[in-house]
Amino acid sequence: MKNILFPILVLLPCGACFPQDHFRDFITGFNPVILPIETISNLSSQDSLSGKQTNEILINGQDYKPQYVDKTGAIKPIKQYYGLYPEVPDSFLKDVKGEDGKWLEKRFIFYPRILPIGKLTLNEKFETIIIKVIAFETTFYDLWNFSKDGKALSVVCLFWGMRDAGPRDEKVTFTIVDSKITKEGDIIWHENADGLETFRTYRLNPEGLFQIVKEEKKGETEF
Repeated sequence: MKNILFPILVLLPCGACFPQDHFRDFITGFNPVILPIETISNLSSQDSLSGKQTNEILINGQDYKPQYVDKTGAIKPIKQYYGLYPEVPDSFLKDVKGEDGKWLEKRFIFYPRILPIGKLTLNEKFETIIIKVIAFETTFYDLWNFSKDGKALSVVCLFWGMRDAGPRDEKVTFTIVDSKITKEGDIIWHENADGLETFRTYRLNPEGLFQIVKEEKKGETEF
């Protein structure tokens, strides 16, 4: 029995290292970002990430969904502005002028992009990164917080914008969520959901969760 168990016991610690190694490799592509950040939508990168790898490390490979702390102090799973990142290209039709001067409909391929914007230091105990995504009709930025061994603890959508031209133009024409991050690390967050405006201040708590420390609502939804 000892001869059978020994190789298994030796292999277990090594197997546990693989997710950590993948996470360390993943965040090496994120350069340091200095606070404060006044305009999230100005942040960009020349590098790109694999959608499949990003989903595997941030979402599919996690044991639990990331959480946040609401204004009452309750811990809740993230549901809004959260989901898998795009992995495959989409196609779309566009009118183009042919050599004969006539307009015709032509199919184009849109390749979504996932960009490693940077790494912040909100607490030395954690790893915090910003990811930008240019999807088919939307552009958005996510702020992720991880434990040092790569457990996804919490996430906040910093920016969510719609593009009227969709895949044809990267210009954001309507902003739903926008934020800024202060020098102290507070996330000043604003959402305009069809006329209902929500103003929040998020702060990273000692457990590594983004916590709503202040919230105010104005207006009402138009639909």
